[in-house]
Amino acid sequence: MKYRVLFRIEKLKLIDKLKNKIKNLREYMDDEGHEYAIEIVFSGDVVKHFEGDYSDFVDPKLDVALCNNALNNHDIKPINDRNIRTVKAGIGEIIEKKAEGWIEFTIE
Repeated sequence: MKYRVLFRIEKLKLIDKLKNKIKNLREYMDDEGHEYAIEIVFSGDVVKHFEGDYSDFVDPKLDVALCNNALNNHDIKPINDRNIRTVKAGIGEIIEKKAEGWIEFTIE
């Protein structure tokens, strides 16, 4: 079975928690022999992470979607770099993915 997991994060202070959850998910899926896809939707103030070095999320096995509305709110230009892309609205991306059957996990 192939799992499609959608992480949702809005708060910069939770970025380390997100990284840990992704690591744990990957280890579990690999240990169990599952196929999986991971997308992360960044909105709110967590987009500030992408003002500096964001190499920790440059990974061909991750699909990173940045909310354009959040980027605009923090005066950050849209980013489209390797596996990182800007979407019109984070909430729209989440709704579309959930309609396609993705499993959502919110970082709180």
